[in-house]
Amino acid sequence: MPSPSLYKDLNLRHGAPLSEIKAAFRKVAKTCHPDAAGAGRADVEKFIKAQSAYRKLLETATAKNRARRQDSQGADQPYFWEGRREDDLDLIYTLKVLRPEAGAGRRLILPAKSREACPRCLGQGRTLAKVGQNGIYRDSLCLKCEGRGSIERPVNLAVTISPDQIGQGKFRLRRAGLYHAPSARRGDLILELTWI
Repeated sequence: MPSPSLYKDLNLRHGAPLSEIKAAFRKVAKTCHPDAAGAGRADVEKFIKAQSAYRKLLETATAKNRARRQDSQGADQPYFWEGRREDDLDLIYTLKVLRPEAGAGRRLILPAKSREACPRCLGQGRTLAKVGQNGIYRDSLCLKCEGRGSIERPVNLAVTISPDQIGQGKFRLRRAGLYHAPSARRGDLILELTWI
């Protein structure tokens, strides 16, 4: 756990999130950086303390994120990947899963990719772009999604299998599969499990 003095050097409350830490350091850097106009010796020392605190807090946050990511990606997950395939918009994962003790359930954390309609072009792939200063717009490719109409981001899906479902070979997660932007349709994620 980082020392409270590190947060104090950046004028932050103890336990502030990473976004606030970055914003606070930028604020200090603008006023106290040695290259800033009118920065005196006291300001430079303040900048050095803030920079040191920022680096330590950033290292701590990065280590926590790395550990959280390893946990969620399943360093000790009770399954083994067999394969992945697509059937229209349905995404099919084939897994070998370790059978839990009698009367216990199983929780699986599965890495996946979420594809959603682009918020800028609303899934159309095209937007209006301003041309010149006289308020004329023309139809152009959406820069956010590069004309695809959808954006993709990694996510982790948590699947809990109850004790009475242990042994079943197939599970369907509605609307967790592939996304088709033009029709705004989303397929299902199908888990094909072999219990070992």
